[in-house]
Amino acid sequence: MLHSKSDNTVKKYFSAFQKWNLFCVQNKFSSVPAEPIHIVLYLTKLMDSGCSANVISTVIFALKWAHSMNGLTDPTDNGFVKNMHESAKRLRSNRIVKKDVVSSEMLIELCNIFAGNTDLLILRDLAMILIAYAGFLRFDELTELRCSDISFKENYLSIQIRKSKTDIYREGNEILIAKGVSAACPYHMLQSYMYKASIDCSSQSYLFRPIIRSREVCKLSEKDKKLSYTRTREIVLAKLKLVAPCLNLGVHSLRAGGASSAAASATVNERCLKRHGRWKADLSKDGYIQDSIQKRLKITEALHL
Repeated sequence: MLHSKSDNTVKKYFSAFQKWNLFCVQNKFSSVPAEPIHIVLYLTKLMDSGCSANVISTVIFALKWAHSMNGLTDPTDNGFVKNMHESAKRLRSNRIVKKDVVSSEMLIELCNIFAGNTDLLILRDLAMILIAYAGFLRFDELTELRCSDISFKENYLSIQIRKSKTDIYREGNEILIAKGVSAACPYHMLQSYMYKASIDCSSQSYLFRPIIRSREVCKLSEKDKKLSYTRTREIVLAKLKLVAPCLNLGVHSLRAGGASSAAASATVNERCLKRHGRWKADLSKDGYIQDSIQKRLKITEALHL
């Protein structure tokens, strides 16, 4: 039953429920089943302590989940709780400031800076950035890539996405990235990185791993460990700041930038764009339509890398 939600969601809900349970123990309330008025008192306490609307929402969803797991009536459907939730959204919501997007011109300029550089660390960093941009990859999708997920064809690159945010049943997704003509070609950059790192395409190891440097020796760590979010963010920002020092950038800037550049092209098919980005909306009907490889490659060809 715990596997009905993702592992991260279960951890998040369980943590929120533990704090609710502590509040109930201190005040001699019942945590499960919970009384709506007690939930309202707890939410009021959180709001008075300055908690954000996201924290309030997590508590409500955690309580909904806990009662569902025990086959009990959901107390968060009560009008008191719903009104308090809406109040939290109005009073404790922060303004969303989205990151700036990356453009193809920035990436071409970045790759021109390191033109001819064969350092493994540089090749890995650039390959990560270009693949994330051209493939519209989320952080988890990028760092979860295995060597065997990569397949080089004559004029394009195929990437198998084993785990995606919208692919909750692990049906898998295939991303096609066309071979480019500029210094920022994802096909050639990834190929150079894998050749330099002596990566076996049939290996089940993580594609992007930590790198060990000792004097003149630079090689991938033998330990099969993926890069953390903190390290990946450092890598991306360190390189992108060389060509866009004034922009507010993050790891998601690559996915947003690639999608924005492709969407601006008149040659891109909307259905192929949604499939390439693995967006869930309207994919139920689009899943019945078979698109040609040439049509799907129009997405990354529009990036002019």
